[in-house]
Amino acid sequence: MLPTVDVPTYELRIPSSGKEIKIRPFLVKEEKLLLMAAESNDVNEIIRTTKQIINNCVIEGDVDVDKLPFFDIDYLFIALRAKSISESVEIGFTCNHVVPETGIKCGHNFDAEIDISNAEIIKPDTPMVFELGGKVSVKMKYPSYSIMKVIDEKGNPLERKINIIVNCIDQIVKGEKVYSTKDYTKEDLREFVENLTEENYKKLESFTSNFPSFAVKLDKTCGKCGHNHSIEYSDFESFFY
Repeated sequence: MLPTVDVPTYELRIPSSGKEIKIRPFLVKEEKLLLMAAESNDVNEIIRTTKQIINNCVIEGDVDVDKLPFFDIDYLFIALRAKSISESVEIGFTCNHVVPETGIKCGHNFDAEIDISNAEIIKPDTPMVFELGGKVSVKMKYPSYSIMKVIDEKGNPLERKINIIVNCIDQIVKGEKVYSTKDYTKEDLREFVENLTEENYKKLESFTSNFPSFAVKLDKTCGKCGHNHSIEYSDFESFFY
């Protein structure tokens, strides 16, 4: 039997819980799986492969990829990509600074190198419980990775938003009675949402419009006009496959 080569390990903290885990970089065989999933253009295959690779690479710690909020999975994958491929990624930007002398936007295209290992979670101060009146309140939860990825692939914007809200409802409370959503179908929950007033719908929508997200902050000076940009990069979608 041929010898195996040791791989490095890294400690990582899960954003939603603060729990520490230990990971290893993904290997060539796992990078091959990612490439095959991306080429399939099958969102379910991409979801399955992403979760499989995270499971493979977490070598110490309690991680259930089916229960973690979607942004935890995103963060774990960003961290794995940084440790497995490269922490530095070159990104293109356009200078939108308005030059005072001309009143015209500079428009110069320039590249900046970001360190994705410095990705930080941004957690908006959004409540998890919303009062809807008539002694009815709704407790929300963050959706899973699988739910978010599938919803993002389907339907018009309003349908997607309703689907996300439906999957974010954890409990509905009226007076002393608690209705756990696990005891009801998605159709029941959709009917509940579609029968809300616009005012109450907007309350629940505000939760789904302010999910935690990730960003890398950097400063870069435009080589044409000399304006210094404070950039907050958050478009990590292309990193996943």
